[in-house]
Order: sequence, then structure tokens, then C-alpha cells
Amino acid sequence: MMQPHDLNLQALAERIGKLEAQNCRLKKTGIAVTVLISAVLFMGQEQTNRVVEANAFHLIDASGKIRAQLSMEMSGPILSLLDARGSPVVSLAGGDKPVLVLNRLGTTEQVQLGTNKTHFGLGLYDKEIRAGLSIQNGTSAIDLFDESGTAQATLVARSTGSFLRLRNPAGKEVSTLWVDSSAGGSSFNMSGSAGSLSVNLGEEAGGPGLEITDNEGFSTVLGRREVVGTGRKERKPAAALLLLGKDRRVLWSAP
Repeated sequence: MMQPHDLNLQALAERIGKLEAQNCRLKKTGIAVTVLISAVLFMGQEQTNRVVEANAFHLIDASGKIRAQLSMEMSGPILSLLDARGSPVVSLAGGDKPVLVLNRLGTTEQVQLGTNKTHFGLGLYDKEIRAGLSIQNGTSAIDLFDESGTAQATLVARSTGSFLRLRNPAGKEVSTLWVDSSAGGSSFNMSGSAGSLSVNLGEEAGGPGLEITDNEGFSTVLGRREVVGTGRKERKPAAALLLLGKDRRVLWSAP
């Protein structure tokens, strides 16, 4: 006859046996799951190495709307990111003339960054171009435009110097400022409805001097100037004052 503690031991042994069997099954299941996961990962790694070819790709949001497009055009590949209404927000085009375009939502304002075989630059648009920054053949320039896209101001920096051009609303040049080492100095020109004003400080260009000219062609010159008198050229000093007629001949001078 078995004692109570023997029954307890037997029950314990039976329970341990059941636990070991369950353990064995769990181990086998764990191994199977591990193998399955490894296989999936391995398959995933294999898939990432595959090349997918297509003419276009669309990225769809939860509502089924296209939010991104990758397509191939005649000029090259184009990537477009769209808003919820389908309007392009960002566009990137490749090819010989790559360009990045940023659009401000709800407006016609746009930023373009591009390059080609001759220059590269940045443009700001609002229907028409409003401002531009470009570099071409080592020369950098900034251009400002009015609402109609007419150039109003240009600033150019070159290796020999720089210049600033200002225009009226019609696009006519009315003022220029030059700094040119090749001409030995700088100059300033300004024009209006009544005439023009010119200031020249370049030695090689005959400066320093200031000249005011009306629309009829008469001029007043203050400063250095070469004039023709009695068949020979005469160079007036910087302290000279000259009055010139329409034919550019001296009407009066001092000294």
C-alpha cells in the first residue's frame, strides 16, 4: 500500500512528465517559428535585391488619392509630390537640364533651382519671374523684376569689377554704376526726361569728370576733359569748367 507521500511523488512525477512533454513541444514549435521567420527574412532580403522596372509609379494615400508620382518623360525622369487636391508641391526633374521646383500652396508663387550646360541659378516666380540669381562663366548676377516680369535692376559681379543697372517701369536703362579695374576706376550714369548726368573717375577713360547734358545736346563739363582747339587736342585739368555745344565743340571754358 502506497503512502500519501508516495502518491504525491507519483503525481509530481506525472506532472513533471507532462511539463517536459509540453516543453518539448514548445521547443519544437519555437524552432519551427524561428525557421519560418528566418525564411521570411531571407526571402525579404532576396526581394530587396530584385530590380523592379516600370514606366511610372504612383503613391496612393488612405483615401485612394495620388500623392506622389515617379514617371519617365522625354526630357528625363520626374518625381512629383502632390497635395490632397492633386496639385504639385515639389517637383524634381532630371535629364540634361535638372530642376527642382517648390510651389507655395494656394498661390502662384514658386521657387526654381536649376542648371544647364551654360549656367546654374535660382529663380523666384509669382506668375512671372520676380527675382533671379545666376552664375555663368564665372560671373554671378542678381536680377529683380516687377509684377509683369520686366527687369528693373541688375547687379553683376565679374573678375574685373562690378556694375549695377537700374531701369524705369518700361524697362529702359536709366542709371548705371560701374566699378571696373580694367578701365582704371569707376563711373556713374543717370538719365531722365530732361537729360542725363555722367560721372567718370577712370584714368584711362579720361576722368575724373562730371558732365550734364540736356535733350538738345548742350553739355556742361566739370573736370578733366580732352578738347580740340586750333587744330590740336588739349587736355583740361580736373579744375576746369567747359560748356559744349550740340556738335561737342567748346563754347566757353575756364581756365
